Amino acid sequence: MIEINNVSVLFKNKKSNVAAVDNVSLKINDGEIFGIVGHSGAGKSTLVRVINLLQKPTEGEVLIDGVDITKLNRKELRQKRLEIGMIFQHFNLIKGKTIAQNIEFVLKADNYPKDKREARITELLSLVNLLDKKDSYPENLSGGQKQRAGIARAIANNPKILLCDEATSALDLENTEEVVNLLRDINEKTKITIVFITHEMDVAKRLFDRAAVMDNGKIIEVNNVYDLFASPQHEVTRALVNRNSSIELPREILKKLDKGEILKVTYKGDNSFSAVISKAIKKFNVDINIIHGRIDYISNKPIGNLIINITGLKDEINRAKKFIQSNAVETERIINEYMEVI
Repeated sequence: MIEINNVSVLFKNKKSNVAAVDNVSLKINDGEIFGIVGHSGAGKSTLVRVINLLQKPTEGEVLIDGVDITKLNRKELRQKRLEIGMIFQHFNLIKGKTIAQNIEFVLKADNYPKDKREARITELLSLVNLLDKKDSYPENLSGGQKQRAGIARAIANNPKILLCDEATSALDLENTEEVVNLLRDINEKTKITIVFITHEMDVAKRLFDRAAVMDNGKIIEVNNVYDLFASPQHEVTRALVNRNSSIELPREILKKLDKGEILKVTYKGDNSFSAVISKAIKKFNVDINIIHGRIDYISNKPIGNLIINITGLKDEINRAKKFIQSNAVETERIINEYMEVI
């Protein structure tokens, strides 16, 4: 288990101290994929670097399996760091070494038996689907291939923890998908604890088990990733989630919707929301048309977003709205300048 207790990281400028990490406490369970999300400058990268003391905290404790690594001497810390792998946004491969030599470099650092290195390198490159690139140099690899090579190098010595700092931010969608699937596969096979920093909420919903949201150096919300998306509690979390799932209707569509009200409806869980719409139509004297719909599956559970147009008499529309609101997570009225007032 990783335990971060009352950790702060202060940087001095000319006038005062700036808290990049501000009194953060956090527990990360063994074997889970834990995410830290937030806007740029929230303190995410500084916090993840505290876990292996690439960034020393100004105050607080960092416990790994009950050992406060801030209290270790240089030799003890070096040994502890061998249990922690790390991958970076820009890969950090050694340019003058082949992919196999990059992996061998970290095996040597841990005194991995020389007669077993070749087999270990082959095993790792097979795992990340780069065996045919064994003798290639980083400059001859695509961004996705470089990151997969970085992952192979980071897990070469069977670390207990893998830190990932914006590991997909420099990748296109296809390569991002490959890296996400690879990390999930490695986690399932090895039970390695993964701590992943990102501002990409699409990555968060597909990869994480739990996540913390950071803002201005503080942890403002921690939850399992499904509830983080389905029921965000803090306004910063809501902004991050809504940016990922925003639905905007084209002006041409809005012009055609000139009667009734338009609602954006968010619902979750195993119950189909289509049954609620069907009941509302039967129960109240209204018509309901689905204008747009989207369903995401997070942790194998659905979160749906619908935009619906309700038409009818004003009182009936209001009654139908209340019924829909009582069966949804959240509803939001969409203002339409082209719609007549009822």
